[in-house]
Amino acid sequence: MDQPRSHILAFVVRLVLSAGVLWLSVGWVSPENPRNTFGRAVLVSLLLALAYYVTLVKFLWFLVVPWLVYALIWLAVIMASYGLTFLRSLLLALALTFLTWLAELIFGIPTLR
Repeated sequence: MDQPRSHILAFVVRLVLSAGVLWLSVGWVSPENPRNTFGRAVLVSLLLALAYYVTLVKFLWFLVVPWLVYALIWLAVIMASYGLTFLRSLLLALALTFLTWLAELIFGIPTLR
C-alpha cells in the first residue's frame, strides 16, 4: 500500500474509533439523548481534533493557557452539540477518558486528539 493511502486509512480508522467512543460515552452519560448519533459524533470528533491543533495544545503542551482555551472550546462544543448541562459535560469528560483508555488498551490504536 502506498504512503498517502495508508495515512488516509489510519486517519479514518482513528476517526471511527474516536467517534465510536464519543457516541458510547454520550449514551452512557445521557441515555436516550436524541442528539446522540454516530454522524454527529464524527463531526464533533473532527471539530475537537481541529481545535486541538488550532489552540496549539499539540505543540505547547507544557503551557497552561492553551489547555484552558481547549477545555473551554471542548465544553462549549459538547454542550452545544448534545444539549448537555455543564455538570453532565464534566461527567462526559470522565466517561470519555475511561472509554478512550479502554479502547486504546483493547485495540492498541490511539484515538484522535
